[in-house]
Amino acid sequence: MILGKADIVSPKPDIIHCEMCGRPMRRRDSKVVYIEGARLVLCPQCYSRVAKRAVRAEVKSATTKKVSATRAARRPVRRGLRLENYEVVEDYAKRVREARERLGWTQRTLAEAVRESENVIKRIESGRLTPTIELAMKLEKVLGIKLLEPIVDSDFTGSLDRVGSPSKELTLGDIVSIRRRGSKE
Repeated sequence: MILGKADIVSPKPDIIHCEMCGRPMRRRDSKVVYIEGARLVLCPQCYSRVAKRAVRAEVKSATTKKVSATRAARRPVRRGLRLENYEVVEDYAKRVREARERLGWTQRTLAEAVRESENVIKRIESGRLTPTIELAMKLEKVLGIKLLEPIVDSDFTGSLDRVGSPSKELTLGDIVSIRRRGSKE
């Protein structure tokens, strides 16, 4: 009996199933990941969810480690403040590109250092993507530059001419402060 090509069974089927969600996929689209020592073959959607969680866990574990006294002395400003109080500087693209070039790094090298894709770095350097506060902090640390500045409320600045009241109207607290100052003199 002579076997033809149609009779031969392929040792590896082209369609396999994701070991997390069960979705059928082509073998070439599958991703292999190791979770707690177990090898899993995942579809691209499950892989992206797992990869995001792994990155978040790495960042969380890195931020919970104790900071040495010298590093804490270098950055005392941000330790007690909230990240919502900061914004990325306007010329971030120029600063990132110049710092990377000063170090002699390629965009790929910088991307690997901050654990982002090369495309993200390209978009940041071209000014098409403003980095998140977390990514800006990573870039600051790796490149040794300043990308974040405190948010200054334009309504608040310039109106502290009186006893600490940010508004132009006189408050009861202002009157009490003025009277106390007047009685001391």
